[in-house]
Amino acid sequence: MTLLSSSPPPAAAAAQSTAGAPPGGRLRRAGVFLLYNIAAVIFLLLLCEGAASVYFTFREAFNHPDIAERLHTEYDPELGWINLPNVYLPNMYGPGKFLRTNSQRFRNNTDFSKVVPSGKSRIICSGDSFTLGFGVDNNHTWPSLLAAQAANLESVNMGQGGYGADQAYLWYKRDGVKLDHDMQIFAVIFPDIYRMQHSSFVGYGKPLLALENGRLVIANVPVPRTTATWSPRMERADNAFSNLSLTRLLHRAFKFGSSPFGAAAPSSGQNQDTERVLSAILDDLLAMNRAKNSVLVLAYLPTREELGVDTGASWRKFLAEYARQHQVLYVDLMDDFRHLRPAELDRLFIGGGDPDFLGAEGHYTEAGNEYVAGLIYRRLLANSETAAKLHFPTANGSGTGH
Repeated sequence: MTLLSSSPPPAAAAAQSTAGAPPGGRLRRAGVFLLYNIAAVIFLLLLCEGAASVYFTFREAFNHPDIAERLHTEYDPELGWINLPNVYLPNMYGPGKFLRTNSQRFRNNTDFSKVVPSGKSRIICSGDSFTLGFGVDNNHTWPSLLAAQAANLESVNMGQGGYGADQAYLWYKRDGVKLDHDMQIFAVIFPDIYRMQHSSFVGYGKPLLALENGRLVIANVPVPRTTATWSPRMERADNAFSNLSLTRLLHRAFKFGSSPFGAAAPSSGQNQDTERVLSAILDDLLAMNRAKNSVLVLAYLPTREELGVDTGASWRKFLAEYARQHQVLYVDLMDDFRHLRPAELDRLFIGGGDPDFLGAEGHYTEAGNEYVAGLIYRRLLANSETAAKLHFPTANGSGTGH
């Protein structure tokens, strides 16, 4: 016997349910389904984009040609690294962009006698890769182009890639003072000062300077050799991780301190210590130059990134105040660069697609080095003390020209 049910069959019930559902409910369910699928597609795209970003960021970091300085420097237990003597690399930064060092390890085509040749004025140029002339040949660094401004000038290029202001000072103190000279231009970019706060740079060990009882002392020497063997790869991985969009987003969201140099932003206490150390460095440079009958000149070289945001403003102010108090010529080129149009600035800085070496972007082109050399030369001529050392009268007729 078949029992009859008063309930309709399932299919019929579903039909009745669907038929009886209000139109708004069906639209909402369709909308949710559509939004779900759109969200799923967006999630998959973001996942693929993130994976691609990680892949290409790390591939670029590790496939990028090695640090250029490895080709012409060696380990130095006091400085960290230093130019090899008598190096000639004909295509160092590209076809014809040669790098040559003399037997004294300076980036110059010839050696220098201890005594300044008769009728010449010798300028020692101390600094980092912007002074070395990263990306251009020997004849188009700003120290070389400065010497080309007048027949009686010669310049010693004591720039070294990656040096902090402390290393530039120590190199001059050890090797630069061996040469007689009429002037020393101590040129810095703002990262050079922050490098003083660290015992390494892109994985390479360096000395640290500190003050004890008012005197400069050197720490982290001999500089550990091991830092210069494996750390560059770790540094590349760290830099790649720091360049990921997610890392930058987290930095902004949680307000992590950061600086343009891959390390945490220095505290005010660190900067105050650095000011005291830098002041002691400049005091010693001033004393050494006076003992050599030489004139010290401080120069601030702009980087491309700070033309928009004046990251080095406090250090420029510090240098200007030191120069005022000690009657030292201070050549700050920031305003000269800022007055240029964007198209003119593009000519002065190396772009990201230029030389094939890590760190080339942002250094001065040949035009940039020429612009810097011309500006510095004009400031030297406008100052009576430096004009006298160049054997040229100043505009008002003072000075000792011949």
